[in-house]
Amino acid sequence: MEFLTLIKNLIPDYAKDIRLNIDGTIARTSLEGSDAVGVALAAAFAVKSKPIIDIIKASGVMSPEEVNAALTASALMGMNNIWYPFVEMTDDADMKTQAAQLRMNAYATNGGVDKRRFEMYALAASVIGKCHFCVKSHFELLKKEGMSTVQLRDVGRIAAVINAAAQVIAAE
Repeated sequence: MEFLTLIKNLIPDYAKDIRLNIDGTIARTSLEGSDAVGVALAAAFAVKSKPIIDIIKASGVMSPEEVNAALTASALMGMNNIWYPFVEMTDDADMKTQAAQLRMNAYATNGGVDKRRFEMYALAASVIGKCHFCVKSHFELLKKEGMSTVQLRDVGRIAAVINAAAQVIAAE
């Protein structure tokens, strides 16, 4: 995964731990195939890091369908990670019964990939979005899809490291 070097080169020495964690979470993971890279892309989109998004997209590690699905899931979570906490924060019984009336058609096709991958990308974006409703929902769905707690931990770890890397890169 040579593209990781491009990301790490953007991270200065004061954030050496973050730089080391790029390899430790993405290159050495319990996730299969390109799943870790897709999780990283979804997290990078959620944290609005164009440099990381561009590096991952240009790497060729993911198929066009996987790239599309990661971006689609993350875009939807950009909406849902705000909507569902809003409903809860109102603490209004009537509000909680109202239909969201927000389009989420991509769920019907899982963004063009299998359900497990799409949910994994959505989980990563929801970790960044700090929506405990969305995190819990995607976590539980992924457990039902057969993912282990270790694999789900790795989704969270990748999201955390991409978040930190994006902050450092933006600050530089």
